[in-house]
Amino acid sequence: MTFDCIVVGSHLRFDGVWQRPHHIATRLAGRAPVLFVEEPFLGSGDADPIVTRGAVSVLRPTRRDLAAAAIDPATLGAVRRWVAGRRALVWLYTPMMTPLAAALGWDQSVYDRMDDLASFARAPRGLREREELLLENARFVFAGGRSLYERCRGYGAKVRLASSGVEYEHFARARAIAPHRVIADLWAGANGAPKRPVFGYAGVIDERIDFAAIAALAAHPVEVFLAGPVTKIDGALLPRRTNVHFTGQMPYADLPSLFAGFDAAIMPFARGAATASISPTKTPEYLAAGLPVVSTPIADVVADYADVVRFARDPAEFAEACIAAVPRDVERIERGAALARAAGWDAIVTRMVAALEGE
Repeated sequence: MTFDCIVVGSHLRFDGVWQRPHHIATRLAGRAPVLFVEEPFLGSGDADPIVTRGAVSVLRPTRRDLAAAAIDPATLGAVRRWVAGRRALVWLYTPMMTPLAAALGWDQSVYDRMDDLASFARAPRGLREREELLLENARFVFAGGRSLYERCRGYGAKVRLASSGVEYEHFARARAIAPHRVIADLWAGANGAPKRPVFGYAGVIDERIDFAAIAALAAHPVEVFLAGPVTKIDGALLPRRTNVHFTGQMPYADLPSLFAGFDAAIMPFARGAATASISPTKTPEYLAAGLPVVSTPIADVVADYADVVRFARDPAEFAEACIAAVPRDVERIERGAALARAAGWDAIVTRMVAALEGE
């Protein structure tokens, strides 16, 4: 495949929680101009403005009526004007943007399948059918984890495993910097000793979280920090305790200092259809930060990190595993850091592009 520019279609906002699409899009921009197309925002009028975020151009459609499709003729027109006759590579994260591939060429399209989106709460109607169309017609399919790869490998040799990675140096800073201000006031005395163990999670807080596991942990003399936007759930599900802290979404740049204040990192995912195929990017991020990690038994985490992550199957066991992770097992932490160091985003994107160019 050859291309002069890249059109990325994503269900995630570019200014949202920094995840796989952001890491990959910013690196692709080092190889060719990138237009990152977002789903429509509700606005007072219909418009398709393009804003700049570093080396990436971001198309942010606004519509008076959000019942409209993720990609409508006006947005397609804006994309075509930006492409301006160049040979475009279409790189999709959501099947709801298949019109981009149909308009610019299926033979120039990539589906980077980072999640089983159809299993998530409030999935758009028709997403599963559109995904089948995308899997059948895309020139290349990258699977963001082992479970996703197994689910779509039947579509042939065009399907490749490309597990998510980490900016190792960014998160390794957590080992040598002061804790973020949202945690610093929990630390006591000149010796810097924490008043109580601090456990933390950074990511989207939605139906995939096991709130019973968080409540079980918070029943101990600990502090629990949950950093990220709360979406798609009833607020009544959230544990309301004085030692459970919701920080809201935090900038990616602040995550190392946030992690610097954790005694251990947690991945309290509920077990069900929405988490059966996830491969959390936060796993290598926590490990790069030098943190003990406690998780429920998510299949991809067990497959890739069984030697360094502690696992627990129910809320009581999860709380016990968290307490057992403090004090830290230095040898386990260093093994985890070595795994994270080998999973850099730069190398992952280089391999993905090489696969495309080798076609």
